[in-house]
Amino acid sequence: MKGTALIYVLLTIGVVLSIAFFLTSVFGLKLKSAFDYPNSVTALYAADSGVEWQLYNQFKDPDASSPSLTNGAVFTIATPPGSFPLKVIGKFRGVSRSIEISL
Repeated sequence: MKGTALIYVLLTIGVVLSIAFFLTSVFGLKLKSAFDYPNSVTALYAADSGVEWQLYNQFKDPDASSPSLTNGAVFTIATPPGSFPLKVIGKFRGVSRSIEISL
């Protein structure tokens, strides 16, 4: 019965490590999302700017030049000009957010 304590210790360490790895994997993704929140908002605003520009371009001034976003964010029009639903993807520091509208 000398090895019984060693087996209990190894089993306990295994259970504790598996719980620690599980919690790290779950909360690691949540922390990443929390730290990306400001970038997510900026990407959403870039997408919104793209929607506004595309609507202005379609209904007011077809020759309007694409706006330049000074914070480094970019937007991409994902639908052909003049077609709806209009989908625009905004990107900022590796985070993408999209907006889709229909008239």
